[in-house]
Amino acid sequence: MNVTRGLKQCKLISTAVESDTIQTRRKSQHHYLDMDLSTLFPPQVAIVSATNEMWTSPLCSEEEKLIEGSVAKRQREFRAGRNAAHAALERLDAPPGPLLRNENRQPVWPQGFLGSISHCNDSCVAACAAAGELVSIGVDVEPLKPLSTGIARYIDTDEESAFMARHGELPRRLIFSAKESLYKCYHPLIRRFFGFHSVSLDIDISNRRFNFTPTEACKVEFPQALEFHGRFLVGESHLYTGCFLTAAASATD
Repeated sequence: MNVTRGLKQCKLISTAVESDTIQTRRKSQHHYLDMDLSTLFPPQVAIVSATNEMWTSPLCSEEEKLIEGSVAKRQREFRAGRNAAHAALERLDAPPGPLLRNENRQPVWPQGFLGSISHCNDSCVAACAAAGELVSIGVDVEPLKPLSTGIARYIDTDEESAFMARHGELPRRLIFSAKESLYKCYHPLIRRFFGFHSVSLDIDISNRRFNFTPTEACKVEFPQALEFHGRFLVGESHLYTGCFLTAAASATD
């Protein structure tokens, strides 16, 4: 699969997942996190769930320009994500300033800092950290709602499908969410597209952690000098996954 086709297919899958969620969303209501997400990451990571006010509070002029002409839904999501990210960076004493975006439409973090933002239709989280021991991070939030029929086959490997079939107690979007946060974690480093079937997950249910193995379909090389850490949490209405990379000899747990 070429990169352009792959990107289009993953965009269609993500759009289908989001559209499926919209059908049951209550307009103008957002989920403000009331559970502790700190175990998703090491202590040096600041993670913020967007408050109701963050979805509508205007950003600075440079950031507002990025959503000029966007539909109201996109504006709300963008403001929630940027406001949550600013709050997380403030906790880390990062220098203030607009969070613009690069050519890949990803946030440009202040020098010396890294981060990740995720939102679904009614929840938004941002995770940030000072660069150093942590090389990259990725976060994802999903509703506790099954994927539409037929979508999972574009996301799950055969091994993952069999695993999920054996463990009906797990959220149906776990594989999707874990791979979303994994992609966010690695893409800033390798700067190449890789699809859902490029990796197969190994999930540790009791410790709420996961790792991965590249599959035969994988066309990218993951940095061998870095150690991957994947974690997940299940709340009353949402699923959260977090990934981070450290130097291979670093102990963060």
